[in-house]
Amino acid sequence: MRAAPIAALALVLTGCAMTTARLGSNAAVASASEAQAMAADSLAELVKLYPPAISRLAIDASASDDVFGQALTDGLRKRGYAVVEGSRKAKADPSALPLRYVVDQPMAGYYRVMLRVGEQSLARGYTTEGGVAPSAGWALNLSGASEQLVERATRPDLPGDAEQVQAEVAAVNAGLVGPAVVAVVDSPAPVYQRSAPASRVTIAIPPAAKPARPAASPAGWRVQFAAFRTDKTARSYWRSLVQKKPALAALKPRFPRSSRGVVFVQAGPYRTVAFAKRVCGGLNASACIVVKA
Repeated sequence: MRAAPIAALALVLTGCAMTTARLGSNAAVASASEAQAMAADSLAELVKLYPPAISRLAIDASASDDVFGQALTDGLRKRGYAVVEGSRKAKADPSALPLRYVVDQPMAGYYRVMLRVGEQSLARGYTTEGGVAPSAGWALNLSGASEQLVERATRPDLPGDAEQVQAEVAAVNAGLVGPAVVAVVDSPAPVYQRSAPASRVTIAIPPAAKPARPAASPAGWRVQFAAFRTDKTARSYWRSLVQKKPALAALKPRFPRSSRGVVFVQAGPYRTVAFAKRVCGGLNASACIVVKA
């Protein structure tokens, strides 16, 4: 298994790389589609830890120099964040949390994203075989974090339709659907008992897409692009679609196999057939149909 040593390498190297992130942001190694996909995944974690309604972020001036930084900045604004873009000459805004990032490639076929928000850091590795995909969960260093931040980082799994909501928000961020058609309802926050503050809290959260025991796919509707005989061909076709239309990088591809061995190329799921049709319509030149998840 290659994932285990890759994940271990990411955690060992995170500390020194995040020291670099204090000085600036850099993501020059990823292609445009890969950078956009990793930025979308990073944004989802930032939204969980630093809710837009209570967070003000100052992104480094160098973020405008690469696709990852541009996608991250644009996504933050679309989610409702107050984003302060730093200047190479102006003084930093003391009312905003500084956000820095580093995206590097410690080995072939593997990227590592490291974010630093204030004094806290988070890192995640991604493999590139068959498209960018997380190799493990986010590794969080919550040293000196507030009780509220630790609570948000350790909350239980999201409600059953959370994956559908996230898929819909990704479609909005990609510009395929207007924001007015997405309604997101926050679930009540769980109640936790107070405990003695820890001097250092490091949490590795397993990726939602790879549970220990496979769960049934959430209900809803998906956008289907094509069908092939092999998984490899299906994933190769998805990569070609993303190259032709980079906005697709924000969507979550799925490659389910039918009982007859046919592998489908799909995205979603979405809660309603109407939303799935809007996504399909927003793709314009890309041929697609809407199917039941």
